[in-house]
Amino acid sequence: MLTQASPVRARERGQELVEFALTLLPLFMLVIGILDLGRAAYAYTVMHNATREGCRYGVIYPDDADTIKNVVVNRALGLNLDPADVTVELLDLYSNVPGDDTVQVSVTYDFPIVTPFIGAFFGGSNQVTLATQAAMRLEK
Repeated sequence: MLTQASPVRARERGQELVEFALTLLPLFMLVIGILDLGRAAYAYTVMHNATREGCRYGVIYPDDADTIKNVVVNRALGLNLDPADVTVELLDLYSNVPGDDTVQVSVTYDFPIVTPFIGAFFGGSNQVTLATQAAMRLEK
């Protein structure tokens, strides 16, 4: 014998669908935000390693700034680095010891954010500037 649905139950038929729709957007934003955070960590790690590799090259050939920049750009796999974003400096950090020079390589990268609405937290732009630097003493 079939029973009729109560009038109260008939009015609540779409409740689960509405609740699912309301929780789906925050859940989706959370997952995409986590993926963006992972991408940013990857980009920073690649930048840092490329900066160290460029600095290592610069320790041996300190007068070749263009090649140091090219080494950094070529080592930054997966990033679209511009050589203009790479800065190479020959510093004398230890002024009391003559000839004790240091090579410093700095890199900045505008990381694009994919997650919608996250750009509002970073001043309205959908990019975050990542920066890293490395310094090593010259080989003698």
